[in-house]
Amino acid sequence: MSPHLARRRHLLALAGGLLPWGVQGSAQGGAQGGAQAVPVGNVLRRVLELGVLRVGVWLDAPPWGGFDADGRPDGSEIAIARLLAREMGLRLQLVRLGQAERVTALLEDRCDVLAAALPMVASTISRVAFSMPYGRVTTVFAAPSGLRLGSTADLVGKRVAMSADTAAFEMAHARMPPGGITLFMLRLADAMEALLLGVADVAVTYDWQLRDLRLARPDLDIRPQLPVQSWSHGLAAALGQPDLLRLLNVFIVMRGADGSLADIHARYFSAPLPDMLRFR
Repeated sequence: MSPHLARRRHLLALAGGLLPWGVQGSAQGGAQGGAQAVPVGNVLRRVLELGVLRVGVWLDAPPWGGFDADGRPDGSEIAIARLLAREMGLRLQLVRLGQAERVTALLEDRCDVLAAALPMVASTISRVAFSMPYGRVTTVFAAPSGLRLGSTADLVGKRVAMSADTAAFEMAHARMPPGGITLFMLRLADAMEALLLGVADVAVTYDWQLRDLRLARPDLDIRPQLPVQSWSHGLAAALGQPDLLRLLNVFIVMRGADGSLADIHARYFSAPLPDMLRFR
């Protein structure tokens, strides 16, 4: 028996997925296109029969999703998608999605699973089914320590830079007081650059990005002044797919326990998994 088939049978047995094995494929990342459309029904049964796992990814959000030096999809979520497909013995089909269409893509059956840093918040939990979380992020208002932001009321009259196409924007913009000045940026990195250049007084960013900046440039006096919101993320599937969700959870537990998820997190975030997300 091949290693791929053995891992697949082990994963499905633990998940209680007594389904036909279908076509065994190789887990290679690919572009959109390829799998023949099949009525939704039982998604896990379908992907096993087709031999293809369609994973929706967000490639405009490094280090979760982006491209490597050779222009190939890369990032922590891409690595997890490849690991999942390999464990299932399936060919991986990456479906590139924009930030705003991640949930819609699942609802419209354009992908089978999301590995797209989708926040586990009220607006998404009500629409999709999440696996156990394997990542956690805090969005913050960052500024020089001399600015002393005690509450969002202190943002009145301040120029606050934030990237318009991120979860950070949605969370931070809702907290902006009347009289705050929002500077819309194309990319997350642009918000921090605007702060460093003096174009903005405050930047909305993630805790890990600010940590990386402070490690690279200890001379910079930029601090996380106000937390906006903390959120976890995991794999997501359509509602009403208990077999697939059970398999995803078994995958997370197994690969969390053997250190695979911690290795991926360390590779892309240069930090260990948060204590609350450690599996051993």
